[in-house]
Amino acid sequence: MARNSHRHVNRASKLANTRNKAKKRAELHAWIQERVLNLSMGLFNSIRWQRLTWYPDTLLYPTVPFDKATDKPTRHPTPDEVQKACKFADRNFYLMNAGRPVLLDPRNPESVIAIMDFTPWDRLTETDKANLEFVSTFLHQTKEFVNPVSSSTRSWGGKMWGIGWRKSQDFLQIFGRYIKQFPPNKMEKYDTLFQKSKRVGEILGEYYKNLASGAFKNNQDLMKLFNLPSFDSLSFGEKPSPNSCSPHLTFTTNNFFNPPHKDHNDMSKWAFVMFIPIYSATGKLAGPDSGYDLKGGPFVFPSFHTGISFDKQHGIVRMIWQANKYRHCTLPYLSPSGSTEFTRLGLSLQITTSIVDAVKREAAGYYTDPLNYFGDHFYYMFRCLAKGTLLAALFCFHYFLFIFS
Repeated sequence: MARNSHRHVNRASKLANTRNKAKKRAELHAWIQERVLNLSMGLFNSIRWQRLTWYPDTLLYPTVPFDKATDKPTRHPTPDEVQKACKFADRNFYLMNAGRPVLLDPRNPESVIAIMDFTPWDRLTETDKANLEFVSTFLHQTKEFVNPVSSSTRSWGGKMWGIGWRKSQDFLQIFGRYIKQFPPNKMEKYDTLFQKSKRVGEILGEYYKNLASGAFKNNQDLMKLFNLPSFDSLSFGEKPSPNSCSPHLTFTTNNFFNPPHKDHNDMSKWAFVMFIPIYSATGKLAGPDSGYDLKGGPFVFPSFHTGISFDKQHGIVRMIWQANKYRHCTLPYLSPSGSTEFTRLGLSLQITTSIVDAVKREAAGYYTDPLNYFGDHFYYMFRCLAKGTLLAALFCFHYFLFIFS
């Protein structure tokens, strides 16, 4: 009798512990819903809360030296080192490929590593497809007017570009846009293309907001706090739209891959990324019937042996993640046919410390020279007409101010 009573007490205790754990999980999920996700209950109920393990000793490229002071690699990996990294991830990582997984840090469950969303082609509406193709072809066309990022520590292969606003890189410029020199006969084409920026910003803002409106608002609040220009604003001081959330956009193609890193220069807690299958030559969407055959090239979080698998990608993948807190990287993909007809477009929105610092200096009156200027859309239009003439006019203006002051 006493033995049966003891068993009953044990069962009751275990049941109480199970209920208590379930209650704590529900409270944690509700807290994340309120602070980060802010989704409709239908979408919230579709979330898969993914359990993870921390692997602090995992190194994807154990033989590639990293500078301890800068946390950057001192050289590119060899083809053999890249192949070993891909094999290690393929064999040891549990990669997401469907649904809406939320990754929580096992060391601190209140810290969300990432929120992912996989939308297959057959769930994309015709409006979705039109909007996505508008964005992908727009970005493809901007490559004619921007230089690829050349940093060897940010890219180990493929191409990366940026559009929008950046800290000053030119004499007397306060800050400017990612635009390279182009000839006068391309001025109209340049203007016509970038006048479409607003629609791109509206589309991407909606995709970000619908994934996690709490994280979106966090970025938007930073934009308002520091009076940051949106990447789709062609002039500094333009009133931001309800979907403004980042001063610049970076995008990658051509089998881009990079070293494991944290985005230490990010001021925003959250970064947003979207991956889209496209045709290399045009930027148009590559649907299931296109022959799109890219395999591998996952986006991974090495310390948690997880990430995104694109092997079943016929649609889009979206994610927000704490890019400045958790180490991440992209591995190279391959085409079984050896074709370069297709590529994977990756685009990201985040707020960097460098652009915030530039805007804060301007607001504090740091730039006092009458010749200081904003390198906005229209500056680059007129610069293409005659760079030398423009600079001469600026210096003459400065000279006469000095003479008559």
